[in-house]
Amino acid sequence: MKPWIVLFLLVLLAGLIWGLVHDFLSKEQATLKGIVTEIDFGRAPPKSFPANPPHLKVRLADGSLVTVATKNPGKVPVGSEIIVTEWVTPWGQLWYTQRD
Repeated sequence: MKPWIVLFLLVLLAGLIWGLVHDFLSKEQATLKGIVTEIDFGRAPPKSFPANPPHLKVRLADGSLVTVATKNPGKVPVGSEIIVTEWVTPWGQLWYTQRD
């Protein structure tokens, strides 16, 4: 096999493993309340998954502004209070999801 094909497959495999570890080995760290400050509906080409997934910008009680993954961006208006789950990856990265 050519070296550039092997390199491509290794990078592809590393990205796949990183994504699976990020999703399946993250642990729930906290449940927080925050105020929605901005809604991004994502940019979806017709009949496909969005190239940019929908998310919310939320101001937490401590004043920090975080990006929160959501499945239903139109369900919550700007200015409303929502409950957010804070997750931590095995390498310490924090990420947030909207609690339904």
